[in-house]
Amino acid sequence: MASAIVLLLALFAATAYTFGLPPFTKRGDIEAADACPTLGDASRAAVALTAVVPDRSSYSFDDNLPDPRRDSTDSSYLSACFVYGDGEQLVLVEAEMTEYDRMADWVTEVVEQRASASSLTPFRAGDEAVASPRVAAVYLPCTSRGLRRHLSVVVHLKQPGDADGTVLRAHLIALAKNAAVFAHRKARCDKGAVG
Repeated sequence: MASAIVLLLALFAATAYTFGLPPFTKRGDIEAADACPTLGDASRAAVALTAVVPDRSSYSFDDNLPDPRRDSTDSSYLSACFVYGDGEQLVLVEAEMTEYDRMADWVTEVVEQRASASSLTPFRAGDEAVASPRVAAVYLPCTSRGLRRHLSVVVHLKQPGDADGTVLRAHLIALAKNAAVFAHRKARCDKGAVG
């Protein structure tokens, strides 16, 4: 009787492994061709996302550009990329044209809504850039005429993978810079650069 149970369990485990059923679910691939265009360079985005997200059997993207900046008189821009794993939101990348008198206010009002102030450390990009193992954000100049508008680009890792904090932070910074380059070009910015 005991040997029959062991044989049945072994058969079940082999079947589950063969068909990728839990607990042997195979990790899906994040393909560059599937990545949101608003993430910028698709190959770089796919590498960075693969490094930060948890293992899921499939990944999907939802790209939104509800408010493109159409010309130099337009004072708004908004884009968002949602990254899902098995239907669960893993990452949100947002770019928005905005203006803060003080960069510290931007950090407090935008970035600290997603990560504690104590976890954020600066990195080089735009006028201000901060990151943690869960968030990377860049505040960069965009317009030189009229209101001196900036782009706020924020990458929020909602469900991290198994990488350590240093690796997560580095890849989130890469995603933020990549998305900032795309947003700066798409928003027809005439001032500044990601850096």
